[in-house]
Amino acid sequence: MTTSLIAPAAQVCAFALGCAVIHAVRAHALALSRVLAATALVTAVLVLLGASLACAPDDEMSLDDITTYNAA
Repeated sequence: MTTSLIAPAAQVCAFALGCAVIHAVRAHALALSRVLAATALVTAVLVLLGASLACAPDDEMSLDDITTYNAA
């Protein structure tokens, strides 16, 4: 009889946990959206910084070499 009660009890606990998570997310939606937006901005800046460093010309190039490098 005990094993027949374990599965429904586990389902009830999982349902209650899911409800608690949904309630917590709704209560803190503004803070969560701010964190996600800040994370997206930081990620975009890091990607752009990495891309600019990957295709930057050398320090020893003259201005004519740089314009030729950019035109290619």
